[in-house]
Amino acid sequence: MNPAQKVAAALLFGSILQGAALGQSLVYDNTANLRTNVVYRFSKEYGDEVALAPGYRTISQFAFQYFGDFNPTNRLDATAKVRFYANNGPDADPGPKVIAMPGASPLWESDSFPLLTGYNIVSLDVPWVEVPNVLIWTVQFSGVTGANKDAAGLALADPPTVGGVLADGKVGSFWDAWIRNDPNRADSWSLINFGFRENDPKANFYARIHAVPEPSTWALMVSGGVLLALAVRRRS
Repeated sequence: MNPAQKVAAALLFGSILQGAALGQSLVYDNTANLRTNVVYRFSKEYGDEVALAPGYRTISQFAFQYFGDFNPTNRLDATAKVRFYANNGPDADPGPKVIAMPGASPLWESDSFPLLTGYNIVSLDVPWVEVPNVLIWTVQFSGVTGANKDAAGLALADPPTVGGVLADGKVGSFWDAWIRNDPNRADSWSLINFGFRENDPKANFYARIHAVPEPSTWALMVSGGVLLALAVRRRS
């Protein structure tokens, strides 16, 4: 590669990185109001249904916080993985109101990662997963039983500060969450809540979600960068 080609490649790569940085938007944030005195150590797959703020719908980064309460010497196999679902599963409400469970197949799931003790923030790069306006995110805890000193659970935070506006005026998330009772059944989800009085804990979990423009937008940007590279090469 001659010097002009190297410059063109650097310009192309730099333009892509700059576009990614400028194009990324925060579509959900519930990290400002962490509750460190309450953790529900279900040690199952559970998580939150969130409405995303106006903007992009291709997820690029996801962060959450959990609490590990176990002996790490005895629990070398304690792991977790994150899943994203659409809310298009069976109806969870026996009444006239339709409340759709998470879909049978996740939109995306992360690799398993080891659990640590205490409070831990996990930040994951997501491979540009397209999601709907309402997203269900969960964490599957494995290798812990849920018993005292052998458990893990999501950190609570409320209220969210960034998200879509819900029918009742809340931002981002209602005061309930989803839990999967049988890991072998796609229709075993149920809603959980921790009370609806003013001072009761709310089933909203610490999380932050970033999104970027859809892939077709990036394709246009990259093609523009290629044209720039070719122009530099021709002038050299």
